[in-house]
Amino acid sequence: MERDYIKIAEEISITGFFSEYLPPCFKISKEFFEKIPNKKCDLIKPVCFTMSRFNENEARRNIFIPEFCSYAVLTNFIKKHNIIKELVEFCESEDSSFSPILDTDGTIMRHEQVYDKTNEKNSKYIENIVKKIIRSKGAKKILKLDISNCFSSFYIHMIPSILLGYEQTENEYNKYKKDKKDLSINPVYIKYQKLDEVVRRQNLNQTNGLLVGTQYSKIISEGILTRIDIELKEENIVFSRYVDDYEVYLYEDNEKEIISIFEKILKKYGFSLNHEKTEIINFPYYVEENLEKLFNSLSDKKLNNSDLMNLFNTFFSLEKNGTKGAIRYLLKSIETNTIHVLNSELYKSYLLTIIKNNERAIGKACLLLIENKDTMTLNLEELNLINNLIKIYIKNNCEIETIWLIYLLIETNNIKKCKKTIDVIVESNNELAQILLIRKSIVNDVQKDIIVKKSNSWIALYELYAMDIIDESTFIEKLSLNKNLEIYKILKDKNLHFIY
Repeated sequence: MERDYIKIAEEISITGFFSEYLPPCFKISKEFFEKIPNKKCDLIKPVCFTMSRFNENEARRNIFIPEFCSYAVLTNFIKKHNIIKELVEFCESEDSSFSPILDTDGTIMRHEQVYDKTNEKNSKYIENIVKKIIRSKGAKKILKLDISNCFSSFYIHMIPSILLGYEQTENEYNKYKKDKKDLSINPVYIKYQKLDEVVRRQNLNQTNGLLVGTQYSKIISEGILTRIDIELKEENIVFSRYVDDYEVYLYEDNEKEIISIFEKILKKYGFSLNHEKTEIINFPYYVEENLEKLFNSLSDKKLNNSDLMNLFNTFFSLEKNGTKGAIRYLLKSIETNTIHVLNSELYKSYLLTIIKNNERAIGKACLLLIENKDTMTLNLEELNLINNLIKIYIKNNCEIETIWLIYLLIETNNIKKCKKTIDVIVESNNELAQILLIRKSIVNDVQKDIIVKKSNSWIALYELYAMDIIDESTFIEKLSLNKNLEIYKILKDKNLHFIY
């Protein structure tokens, strides 16, 4: 079936703005793009928040929300120049990647599927394992390699190299530098050099770093990694790649030689290996648990106490024994395949315990509590647990976890019972949580004044302006607005918000 790339580009522009790790109240619609700002829009700092990296240590990942006008300019350029179709077809011309931009049915592969392998549709996950087993036939062992800080290390001027490769891009650049009107310059270079310019405007014109969080960044990074794949294949290396994680199939003890080749090619494109993650796995490898089959075998009936304990204990054990993301997979499966639980208190206890102990699964657990709020009412003791956890998260700058718990309290109609927690949020530096409270009419005038004095992110200031909490002159002054003001005035007149 032929893909409708116009429709796909439209969907990416709308659903790809906010990281899907945020609660669903963060969203935009096509109405936001009815008026496109000047391509030389104001340079405004993106919003940054942190979340768990989904690994064994306590490292945090920075996630960004680009300033909207710079995002709208990028969206318009990508649609106008058919960039999505070009990059998707280029990436699909290679078969080493297991992190495609689009699924086989043309739907968009999301960040959640990219960053946590067990959260793929499990039938696809098992299918991919089968492909890897076939690809690795005859291999003696697997060399696991990881690019160090792939997104933050991305040199934006490398964008034309996606389709042209490093050497040709360098040649085109030299011609462009000498005479921009040279008719022999490859038009692909001109187009992607301009894409480079509009991408950089999302990040204050910095030349290093893609903003983690938007779908466009994922697409561009997949493009440059596909280019690297091509060069690795030219060196007769057999491998599979999942985003920036490589599994290289070794047929002899030549791992040092392979690593040297990787380092040479990656260096050319501005990347390096994270040697702390380098690992060799000896045969047998790809010993995988079919999580979908396991879930279905445990959840296809009304669950009594023993059944429910067996279900959760099985996936807890998998997580404990190294199946990273097993708990998140369980919660996602429950979310999409409603289970029938006879003891809602026991079920609620499991979800609250996961919230307390597994930052990676907090969003899924919160959504399940919200979905079942009528049968799993939070009592005073449970609210105290959540409130205390919010205080810990604020102290440790765990921003997205705080946002999810505030969202949980709001959606279960418990937030007004938590006055001390509201005060803690107001006094914190978590602007997304603060604006969420304001949008839900939770804070009083004194608390609003405190938030106004502290606010400096574009999204917080716009929401304050759109709700007439600050006037236009304050909005302009705090953001140093010039060219972008017209767009924000239009959004305000249409009563459009980024948080609902």
